[in-house]
Amino acid sequence: MKIIKNIIITALILAFIGAVLYKAIWSKSEQLMGGGVARGALPVNMQVVKPEKFTEIFQVMGSIEANESVVLTSEVSGLITGIFFNEGERVEKGKLLIKVYDDDLQAQLAKSKANLKLAEGVEFRQRQLLEPEAISRQEYDVVNANLLAAQADVALLMSQISKTEIKAPFDGTIGFRKVSPGEYITPGVAIASLVDDNPAKIQFALPEKYAQWVGVNTSIKYRLEGQPLERTANVYAIAPDIDPATRSFQLKALSPNPNGALKPGAFARIEVLMQTKPNVIFIPTEAVLSESSGEIVYLYKDRLVKRVNVETGSRTNTHVEIMHGVVTGDTVITTGLMQITLSTTVTPDKIN
Repeated sequence: MKIIKNIIITALILAFIGAVLYKAIWSKSEQLMGGGVARGALPVNMQVVKPEKFTEIFQVMGSIEANESVVLTSEVSGLITGIFFNEGERVEKGKLLIKVYDDDLQAQLAKSKANLKLAEGVEFRQRQLLEPEAISRQEYDVVNANLLAAQADVALLMSQISKTEIKAPFDGTIGFRKVSPGEYITPGVAIASLVDDNPAKIQFALPEKYAQWVGVNTSIKYRLEGQPLERTANVYAIAPDIDPATRSFQLKALSPNPNGALKPGAFARIEVLMQTKPNVIFIPTEAVLSESSGEIVYLYKDRLVKRVNVETGSRTNTHVEIMHGVVTGDTVITTGLMQITLSTTVTPDKIN
């Protein structure tokens, strides 16, 4: 009996030691798994949703245009007798640029002026005879018609001669000439380009959803490609229609260009400030998944994973606006999304 009693006591001691060791090993295992987290739980980062103030900035590419631009051409055919500009020169409105041969027209004009002078003398004398009724009204009308015809001939020739002089239609910088003295030109042949680039125009397009937020005098910011300097411009014209192919509308803005730094044809990176929203729900872009049914996010509620469909709005480089589906106070899961299902057990690794 004494031996049996010792065996029982020894067994109890061993069982107690085993229980203590098992508890110690399990406690250590829990610590290694994250401080008491159930085995198999997925550690994820989370963010508690808070509303914030947001001013939407839409970025778009645009192009620089000249205030005025024209390709100079001649209205008449003839030999070029004079070129009165230097390539790249700044010229004023009305400056004579090209002269076309007009000696034949000048001769015809001299003849027409002589005929006009004769017709004026005849009309004067006949008018003196008309007053005392020395001639009939019909005879005077014939003479007066000849005078009017002579005046028209002179006016026509002067108009034709004026077309042999090509003048600057506005102030601007003239480009490279494409003709030489003595060359025979015809109507439509390009002579040179004339560009007025101060102020410069900036053309760009915005999606139709922003039509209500942009109007005449809206200020924009822009940078030229490869240049850090930020400039400003004001919208002065908005297209009245929406392009059905791109669902966008065109705008133009004016920007001072006194030193000619803005070259027509250059690209510009444009920022347009849209509406300011006082309470916007933003979550990291990576928290939103796109599926065939739409966009979804995973929420963490009551220690469970919940899948919800969302409607997104504005975007920044790192965050996206949630318009429907998530409310203030929700906890959004932001990492490990590809491993999550509704049956997955997750644990917060980091909460923002």
